[in-house]
Amino acid sequence: QELLKSGQVKEPVEPTILPRLPKSIEEAMKADEVMVAPLIRTTISDDRGDEPCYDGYPASELINKGYEIPHVIGLLWDKRLISKQEAEIIKRIMMLSADHGPCVSGAYATILAACAGIGLSQAVAAGLIMIGPRFGGAVTDAGRWFKHAVDNKMNVDEFLAYMKKNVGPVPGIGHRVKSLRNPDKRVKELVGYVKSLHIKTPCLDFALQVEQVTAAKKDNLILNVDGTMAAVLVDLGFPVDSLNGFFILSRTIGLIGHWVDQKRQDSRLIRLFDYLVNYAAPKRREVPPLK
Repeated sequence: QELLKSGQVKEPVEPTILPRLPKSIEEAMKADEVMVAPLIRTTISDDRGDEPCYDGYPASELINKGYEIPHVIGLLWDKRLISKQEAEIIKRIMMLSADHGPCVSGAYATILAACAGIGLSQAVAAGLIMIGPRFGGAVTDAGRWFKHAVDNKMNVDEFLAYMKKNVGPVPGIGHRVKSLRNPDKRVKELVGYVKSLHIKTPCLDFALQVEQVTAAKKDNLILNVDGTMAAVLVDLGFPVDSLNGFFILSRTIGLIGHWVDQKRQDSRLIRLFDYLVNYAAPKRREVPPLK
């Protein structure tokens, strides 16, 4: 008692009985006590094991059995293991679309961002934002309308009349720089290779027929690389809504390259020279008294 009074020892404390904590969701689910509605549903990949599986195929097995990036695209975008021939076509599409110089909208936007000191992901995103109906983003629309024509057994005149009345200019037809006199070698390369395989290409055949009619009216109304990619990919069976993804994926390679290139050179901030701007605003004038 004296030791207790002096504070040299303390009375024994009964151990605290901790409240019983509820089970975690995982424990309750394992015991079949609760059901939880999934927040999302995926049908393409699963990473709950020791490695990711793409549509059921372990990534390492795909690598070790000689499959390549185009095969992974087939699994994740179309849920199928594409053939070696189809993979070669996709590889060529990606190589031909990886870059088109610094002057096009996407590359220029990425270069501007890089020179402003913007990081890689944001600068590449700036370039990707430029992809749309006037630059690189016509692949899906071209595929949709070429497929519509083939599915509905339209001839070229019927198709062009339908597009003029209901849609507007034909996506995948026309180029700002290329023409019959200055053809796009990427288109020639891709068409030539696909045709050499002697596979059925109804959409590509139709697109080339459309080009014959439109280019006869104006020599720059040729089948462009967007339209060629679209027709070929539809013929390979890829979903129409995935088609812009092939351009986006391919051109990202080039956009990363432009960012790295500017970073390597330690490029300075770009500001337009006045002579590059058409100043159409009113001349300087006196501000009237506020009424």
